[in-house]
Amino acid sequence: MLMLCRPVPMFATISALALATATMASPAVAQATAEPAGAEAGASAPEAADVDSAQDIVVTAQFRAQNLQDTPLAITAMSASMLESRSFGSVTDVGQSAPSVTLRLGSAGFGKSTQAYIRGIGQSDYNFALEPAVGFYVDDVYHASLFGSTFDLLDLERVEILRGPQGTLFGKNSIGGAVRLISKKPSNKFEASVEGTYGSFERLDLRGMINLPLIDDVLALRISGSSKQRDGYVDRIDFACANPALAGTLQPTVTPTGSKGCKVGTLGGEKVRAGRVALRWTPDTAVEVNLSAEIVRDDSEAAADSLIHVNTSAPALVAYNNNRLIPAFGIPFDNRFATDPYVSYASYDSKFIGRSVPAVNTLNSDSFSADIAWDASDSIQIKSVTAYQKSSGRFTQNANNSPLPVALVDNQVFFKQFTQEIRILGEIGDFLEWTAGGFYFESKSGIGGGVTLAASGIAFDQNDRVKADNKSAFVHGVFHLTDRLNVTAGLRYSKESKTYTFDRTNQPAGTPFFPGGAFTAPEAKYDRFDYKIGADYALADDLMVYAQFSTGFKGGGVNPRPLRPALAVTFGPETIEAYEIGVKSQFLDRRVTLNLAAYQSDYSDLQLSANGVDNLGLPSIIIANVGSARIRGFEAELRVEPVEGLLFDASASHTDFQIKDLGTAAGVAGGPSLDSQPPGTPKWKLTGGVEYTLPLGDAGSLTPRFDVYYQGRIYNEYTNNPIASEPGYTVVNGRLTYRSPEDDWSAALGVTNIFDKFYYVNRFIQAGSYIFTGQPSRPREWSVTLRKRF
Repeated sequence: MLMLCRPVPMFATISALALATATMASPAVAQATAEPAGAEAGASAPEAADVDSAQDIVVTAQFRAQNLQDTPLAITAMSASMLESRSFGSVTDVGQSAPSVTLRLGSAGFGKSTQAYIRGIGQSDYNFALEPAVGFYVDDVYHASLFGSTFDLLDLERVEILRGPQGTLFGKNSIGGAVRLISKKPSNKFEASVEGTYGSFERLDLRGMINLPLIDDVLALRISGSSKQRDGYVDRIDFACANPALAGTLQPTVTPTGSKGCKVGTLGGEKVRAGRVALRWTPDTAVEVNLSAEIVRDDSEAAADSLIHVNTSAPALVAYNNNRLIPAFGIPFDNRFATDPYVSYASYDSKFIGRSVPAVNTLNSDSFSADIAWDASDSIQIKSVTAYQKSSGRFTQNANNSPLPVALVDNQVFFKQFTQEIRILGEIGDFLEWTAGGFYFESKSGIGGGVTLAASGIAFDQNDRVKADNKSAFVHGVFHLTDRLNVTAGLRYSKESKTYTFDRTNQPAGTPFFPGGAFTAPEAKYDRFDYKIGADYALADDLMVYAQFSTGFKGGGVNPRPLRPALAVTFGPETIEAYEIGVKSQFLDRRVTLNLAAYQSDYSDLQLSANGVDNLGLPSIIIANVGSARIRGFEAELRVEPVEGLLFDASASHTDFQIKDLGTAAGVAGGPSLDSQPPGTPKWKLTGGVEYTLPLGDAGSLTPRFDVYYQGRIYNEYTNNPIASEPGYTVVNGRLTYRSPEDDWSAALGVTNIFDKFYYVNRFIQAGSYIFTGQPSRPREWSVTLRKRF
């Protein structure tokens, strides 16, 4: 196993490289001009980030406009044109290009969620009783639930991914990092665009935008919308129809017909409509008001899901096969149903209790926000961000992917949240830039529908309710000690609480699932201080080194899936102490950009979820704080523009995760070991891309681009079960773009997964630990996109 060296030599190596690079830096080239210290990017320079060049990207990770290369943070930023050139369509795509970052679609049992991991820390479960480890923000508005976080990249200015704990400056605490989506604001000029894409699986995407200056320099309106749909890529097949000799007494539900055969439907199909309206009011130079409303209507099919393996020797399954399935249907549940990753035999019914559900994965979302900025003086700005969001959806999973009644889940969920953030930004001469503020959050959510675990004799309807709140205050300052040396310090106080009410009814009996009926678990309640201290020094105009220490936490909660009241226990926060040093450099007349970071994190009180079977033979799922780990890693991002029109970019990261103490998990059968690796985190991740813009004179230009993404083996849970792990793989994408001479229209041919590499996006061990399922990768796909600007 490859191990990183000790932190002091590793940091020294990075520092030595920085000093060597200083000799190549170009001090004659001035850095890009940032906005005044009290201003936030986007308000006064919304167009800056639309240039496909790293040195031109202005970010607001510290809520002041800063050139990306001047920001002393490990941050990956991508402008709208960079997203387009890579054929990125959703937030999960963006994770491909960022080191130490995994962003992937949630498995079928977790609905419309993004499973996010940064530097070995993340969260896969959408359940509202749990806190995300990575924070998602859309225009400074925090999204508190993984459910509903599969954001479309609609009319964006840029995306920022911040690595490492966040929380002493803005929003809500995030232990792993943050993903910020920044939309294009209404501007004072007319513009419009329409775009259409057609491709594999009858894909048809439509997008449109119009920007209207209603009153010059005072009022502007921007409206954008999108529609996308495509067929599913996993076939649902009637097992008895396709395999009559293996079906026992199961009767087919369809008759084989032509090319359709025994197909009853598909999984993974999409049908999404979304719209956004933004209004920008600037009555004078001191006030800016941005109002926005967004709506999403997603009526997609159930997520792509297929059976990988059945552990037929599991005692619980042996008993169920012998006592129920074989007598009833003449066949057991076994690996006859695990045939092709692009085939599912799911019937979405549970024959023993007569329950059936539709194969759906839907989301209805409405978001409203008001962002008000007031320059109270030349040196003080007051910022208020108020937002309300609500979402609901239904996602179903036939977890055994067979027509036999084993496991069927119907989740019907809702989530509502209100957030209010106040920030005061100020400066004291050229010496200090400071920010002080407060954040308030409250949410109400619920989980309905039904759960049928026929193999365990469990079937119930649920009407669970969750309430959560967070109150925090923070102060942050950047001290400019010299023209080249800055010191940063931040402090945050957070107070959180969460309650969970369990209300479940046995089916078909209609009796209370828990003795005594519905009950509310003990409240999860805690508070803490977090802080950050850092320094950055400009060795040359285009070479900066920085170092920082920060703390963070991921909130605690309540075990959301107890089968007995005694298991409805609370668990506390995870905590982290993170050390980081980095280098940001440009040289050879800024044709080369090289950013490096190295870090060590001391990670404590890990929230581990254990799936198993208790001494009563029932599935047992519990979450508890156990032990500690040490995480070390390094990251590199390179961008080279050797000649006009030719661009190379690459990134690399290595994550070394070592559990130091298992705590109460030590010696637990089927639990983690000291050698366990974290879920969602490959040790190595490498990316590379190349593009060349070929001028065609008066005929416009042609730009081919190729991207290669590699990630090492990923485990999906802490036991590191090999069947639930995904070997390393490499994916290659390509895009050929033609632009007209005036750049008012373009056409692009894109191919993703060019070499048709198969892998599982994620794998999952179902409750009971004998069913292994996974979400198969999308096969090679092509698309043609036409875009017109007005």
